[in-house]
Amino acid sequence: MLKLRKQLRYTLTVLLISISAYSKTIIHVNQVGFDPKSPKIAIIEYHSNLLNSTFDIIDADSGKTVFTSKIGKAESVDDWKLGKFYYKANFSSFQKPGNYKVSFKIADQIYTSVRFSIEENILAKRTISSIIHYYNKQRANTPEELEADKNMLLFGSTKKVDVHGGWCDASGDVSKYFSHLAYANFVSPQQTPLVTWSLINTSETISKKLVQWKIKDSLDNEAIWGADYMMRCLSDEDYFYMIVFSYFDKNPSARRIVGLKANSVTTDEYQSAFREGAGMAIASLARISKWNKSGDFTSKQYLDGAKRAYAHLLINNTKYDDDGKENIIDDYCALMAATELWIATNDNFYKDEARKWAHKLESRMTDKGWFRSNDGNRPFWHASDAGLPIVALTRYLKKESDGKERTAAENIIKKALEYNLNVTNNVANPFGYARQSFLFNNKIQDGFLFRTIMKPAGGGKAKMLDWLHWQLRL
Repeated sequence: MLKLRKQLRYTLTVLLISISAYSKTIIHVNQVGFDPKSPKIAIIEYHSNLLNSTFDIIDADSGKTVFTSKIGKAESVDDWKLGKFYYKANFSSFQKPGNYKVSFKIADQIYTSVRFSIEENILAKRTISSIIHYYNKQRANTPEELEADKNMLLFGSTKKVDVHGGWCDASGDVSKYFSHLAYANFVSPQQTPLVTWSLINTSETISKKLVQWKIKDSLDNEAIWGADYMMRCLSDEDYFYMIVFSYFDKNPSARRIVGLKANSVTTDEYQSAFREGAGMAIASLARISKWNKSGDFTSKQYLDGAKRAYAHLLINNTKYDDDGKENIIDDYCALMAATELWIATNDNFYKDEARKWAHKLESRMTDKGWFRSNDGNRPFWHASDAGLPIVALTRYLKKESDGKERTAAENIIKKALEYNLNVTNNVANPFGYARQSFLFNNKIQDGFLFRTIMKPAGGGKAKMLDWLHWQLRL
């Protein structure tokens, strides 16, 4: 909850800065760059009408105009209440590689964007290496951390275990999380395990390009680092320890293995349910076992660990769910776990399990196209996992060959994507930010993520935080 309060304070500050900058003209453009055949849109933020105006694409090296087109119609995002007009400058049809700027002229004043590039695979080339570097620097591997984490106390116990490794959560928070909002039930994020699975997925999906860019070894080493940490977090009782918590204390000896409640209250409920990181941890270990690479553990140990944890949760999962009930997050995380075990083993048991979880997830789809989070009418709404039900079903289809099963999953994917596109586009939305459906006062509404959080408050920061805490618990 402390992290969410900080995040909300930051968001309010950004909004206030934006309001104070009312008179400024800004050209928003992806300064990393664009692939030649990708959509390419800049957003012009201006305080009055730009009717019938044009924009130019300028070669940043020669200064020559290489493309001209009309500026789109004025859009005002009602939910943001910033008093601005936003105009799309669409240059998707321009595909020539090079370095460019967006420029337009109004009332004898020329406005120019920052420099950007058009180049094949530029987003992947420029961002993946930075992401790998970031996680490498986030490793919990200082001498002090390693010493403390090799002898970590379980909350409320004298037992110590070795859970060294992994990544610190964020700048200023050196805790390590499988999931940090377990008490909230419906918005539990997937943290360390999802990072590990994503690294593994990237390595397998674009392996040749990673080799070409000379970053595959670094990425693979980071994935193995994550897998090794999860193996250490797998207890002798076959559940995963959920959190190594720092108590926001710089002294590593203050760290404990804990469960978290609101306001950073710690408990001994540190066993991870499927939705509390365990499902994605199982998926990661099963998938990386096929690499036949060893870190501090062997491929066989990775796979055996995944099997042990899965078998344990089939019996104990609802004991670890904070409200004692499985919801949609259990479903898609367990589907990922069963699918990766099926792919790794080709065992009919995991085939049946994957189909079981796929059917559960499919049954949560409503006629309108949104997923139910629970057994009632709460839409699935999430800050970080919004796309994971679709990712889980897509990964499942990599293995599923039965025509009837494939058709059922494909129909759900199509329906969910169409609904989300409609929700995203049914209001003025020049930046194309994803919007979601949510439940408030027993009424289903649509909104931008932070507008979803802020709109019902209506009475200042205190009420906003009260509403957020209520929404997390709902």
